[in-house]
Amino acid sequence: MIGAALYCILVASAAAHSAIPDTTTYESWLREAYTAAQRRDRIGLEEAADRLIAATAVRMPDGTIVSVDNSWLYEALSSPTPDFPLMTARLGALIDALALPPSSAPADALERLDRLLSSPPFDRSDRSEPETPQWLIDFFDWLARLLETILRPVEAVPPAATSVVAWGFILIGAALLLAVIVYLLINLRRGIVHDARLAAGGDDPIPTAAEAFEQASALARDGDYRAAVRSLYLSALLWLDEQNLLRYDRALTNREYLDRARSNPALLARLAPVIETFDQVWYGHAPIDASAFAAYRQQIEALRREMGAQRV
Repeated sequence: MIGAALYCILVASAAAHSAIPDTTTYESWLREAYTAAQRRDRIGLEEAADRLIAATAVRMPDGTIVSVDNSWLYEALSSPTPDFPLMTARLGALIDALALPPSSAPADALERLDRLLSSPPFDRSDRSEPETPQWLIDFFDWLARLLETILRPVEAVPPAATSVVAWGFILIGAALLLAVIVYLLINLRRGIVHDARLAAGGDDPIPTAAEAFEQASALARDGDYRAAVRSLYLSALLWLDEQNLLRYDRALTNREYLDRARSNPALLARLAPVIETFDQVWYGHAPIDASAFAAYRQQIEALRREMGAQRV
């Protein structure tokens, strides 16, 4: 009954919102629903959800019509006990996606992704068990035949005539077998060390905040502002870790850093725009020049000044 009543309300209200919204309007609807979901306000969320469910397309700034489907909101709200954290996270992801530049990906984006996924640490084929080379198979076959010949009882020949030769073959075979075992153990150890380094985050050591900051300055002087933004962002995270304000972990995503910073409102307020700019430049391939980089550097320096003063 609750689900049927909710469906009737949403369908009736949908008729009043059949026009295709622009991105600004659509984002305001998402933020209204996001705020209601954060507050666990079911009535407010239902009021905001009817517009999102009714909208089947959004008009982009260049006039392009993009299809959208928010029917999942109806299914989520039909439950007697809606999962508000899940709805909040999903609405937040939609808002983040809408903020990215619409056509910022380069033409060869799929090729870059394919190359990235085809190399370590994503491609683990180089660490799978390799095919045994034919020469090694032939060597073991020869060694087996040699040992069989040596150990086979020689009855037709007097023992005195064969003992020296037999012991010579035994010593040679034992030396070769020992060499093979040592070779295999060395390669096995190298593989274990290599996998351990990859599991720990790669072979590259983690720099200090000062080193990352200097690297960003050097990259900016060379005109590589996109890489400079990445190094500058890394220096901010490392500095926060050195000040015991936010632990740095290569495995964390930017959203997870923001979640961990929520216990410190001042840090969250300063870190959020820093991460937003980095995401737009690094993942969204937004254009970046000297003036934009200087502005981003000022953001980082303001973060360090304010958080340093807070610690004092």
